[in-house]
Amino acid sequence: MKNNWYNIQNKANKVAEVYIFDEIGSHGVTAQKFIEEIKGLGDRPINIRINSLGGDVFNGMAIHNVLKKRTYNTTVYIEGIAASIATIIALGADEVIMAENSLFMIHNAWGGVMGDAKEMRKSAATLEKISNELTEIYVKKTGLSYEAISEMMDNETWLSADEAYELGFVDSISDAMKIAAKYDVSKFKNITNEEIQNKFNNNIKNKKMTNELKEWFNSKVEEIVAAVKSDVKVSEEVANDTEITVNLGDNDEIKNKISDFEAKNIELSEKITSLENELVNAKGSNETLTNEVEALNAKINKADAKGTEIETDGDPAVVENKKEDANAGFYNAMAERIRLKFNN
Repeated sequence: MKNNWYNIQNKANKVAEVYIFDEIGSHGVTAQKFIEEIKGLGDRPINIRINSLGGDVFNGMAIHNVLKKRTYNTTVYIEGIAASIATIIALGADEVIMAENSLFMIHNAWGGVMGDAKEMRKSAATLEKISNELTEIYVKKTGLSYEAISEMMDNETWLSADEAYELGFVDSISDAMKIAAKYDVSKFKNITNEEIQNKFNNNIKNKKMTNELKEWFNSKVEEIVAAVKSDVKVSEEVANDTEITVNLGDNDEIKNKISDFEAKNIELSEKITSLENELVNAKGSNETLTNEVEALNAKINKADAKGTEIETDGDPAVVENKKEDANAGFYNAMAERIRLKFNN
């Protein structure tokens, strides 16, 4: 539709496409008309593509509330700029996807007023109330504190796609895209038209360089892997192009962590060696004790068989036994041997 800030396409398809590429509420078209058309789409998914500097805050809030109440899925794609109240419309969707080279800006509600001091105070109170409502919407979406969001709004904060994603304003990032629209951001305080255009152009260039690097690597990966496996000799070109140097010398934190790890590893190895030695010694002592017990058992068997006195082998713990006390004497001797061994 000409001279309108939105356009709805594919009305007959399963998924409708809605475009908001202008100042919301401009050209004499209010949100009421937009909302009527959205409701006319019925219960089916819609995609809303936003590239807008914002607009009328009351129109934006009305659209946000309608999107929140929809039963079927609503997905917003930020394709350029979502600034001011346009971000509130975006957060009314079930999912927000932001192009890699897009911008997301939040700030306090503002406007002009004519009148006396009383009228100005009334206007200021209204703007403050609106800003509080906007803050609550951002807090609910991101999980950030009210104070953190409020500070960002006070400062008129412009976010890249990565920053908006990290902070929770958007749910995912899509590939960078060519953005041909021209913007007049003179009314904002923290960005210029030139900065915006450079931002878009640089991201496109960076995306192109990244894709070219991926293509080059994919063309060389088999040769590199083969070289690592010593199946073939890597070409001089690849060797020069793929030379990678990892220098940890400048990172004291990493160096300290590696040193601590190595020290703990050495300490653990020493403990393991000590325990192994103790185990060997214990096995030796156990074998000696086992042999002595077996010898004593042999003597018991011999005494039981003969019904005579046990041979003491000069053991001081065993006295001359009478025939009927032979076994008792042996048990006393064995107990004394074991006691002396453990005491030593």
